[in-house]
Amino acid sequence: MSSTASDADSDAGPVIIPPTTPTSSPNIDITAQPAVVTWHTSDGENRCLSNLNLDVHYDARSSKAFFKLRAAVALKSHPRSRNTAVFLFIHPERIRTLVLEDSPSAPEAVALGPETVCLHFELNRLPALVVPKEPLAPRNQTSGNLLDSMRAVVQQAIFSVYTKIPCRLLPRQRLFALCGSVSRNEIKSITAHSNASSLYAGAGGKIIEGDSLCSENIVPSVGHESAIEPPMENPPSYEEVLPAPPPEAGPSLHKRRRLSTPGSESGAHRRVERKYIEDICAHMVDSKLSQLRDDMSKQLRTLENRIIDYVDEQLILQRQEITEDLGVQTEDKYYGLKLDLQNYVREEVEEAEGRILDNLSTASFSLQLNS
Repeated sequence: MSSTASDADSDAGPVIIPPTTPTSSPNIDITAQPAVVTWHTSDGENRCLSNLNLDVHYDARSSKAFFKLRAAVALKSHPRSRNTAVFLFIHPERIRTLVLEDSPSAPEAVALGPETVCLHFELNRLPALVVPKEPLAPRNQTSGNLLDSMRAVVQQAIFSVYTKIPCRLLPRQRLFALCGSVSRNEIKSITAHSNASSLYAGAGGKIIEGDSLCSENIVPSVGHESAIEPPMENPPSYEEVLPAPPPEAGPSLHKRRRLSTPGSESGAHRRVERKYIEDICAHMVDSKLSQLRDDMSKQLRTLENRIIDYVDEQLILQRQEITEDLGVQTEDKYYGLKLDLQNYVREEVEEAEGRILDNLSTASFSLQLNS
């Protein structure tokens, strides 16, 4: 039996957010495209997980990219009307090979519709599951099955992702080139997308590595080592900043003390001390300002990433609620129109039958025989 999350439920419906209009830039920013994941179990059983969304980001200038799968679940720790996103992070550094199938014929591709492609992943290290830090008790059976399936996918080194990406949004040549670069180990992770600290409205997510699930030792991680920027160097210590006194400073001052007056000697000494102090203060101020600028830049980047992720989450959840409401309203209107049409056809047929019978009852026939 395949593991699916396609049951009709209000908190696990497909979410489609139209990406931005593509440009001639070689970069890729595809967000929230409908996706289905398939894989094979150790006993050869085919498994499938639907109702997912795929994000693909690629920065050609820095040769960095990131792949992210997203699902919406309902948790008991959150309000009933609110769905929560869980993520599957695929770091390019962990990909051994990535093969693009342009026109797949599998049932999953047929279900997604035209312009569906398939990305076949083979990893040298398992992906990571990102969840909120709150308890993961599902609100209903559908969300529970989806969480179980996500846990199963994150333990797979080989799996396929079927996704519908129109060619006008992402030319196939560009996607083929990205797959080739990833397979040649030329691509690194985009820090902004691989950092889970900005998720969940700034509260941060808990990263569960697939390796830890396989070893049954689930330990939350702080981040992904290959995607974290190196720490900023500490400013120099006071001893490093203080310039060394000139050699033989003691004897020379001792000699000048015999030749100079006490007033001129103390004035020169104070000027030397003042210059040392000014140099030290200037160096410390410059170092502190540089550190503050770097800290401010990092904080602004983190804030920007948090706002972007929060807006993405809210748009996806609101789009899902709107889609569900529209689906219910459309279904009601469909059945209403169907009923009205049936009544109209029935009345027209009855009226036509009545006219025919009336004409037959009043009609006169004449028969003429030629001898």
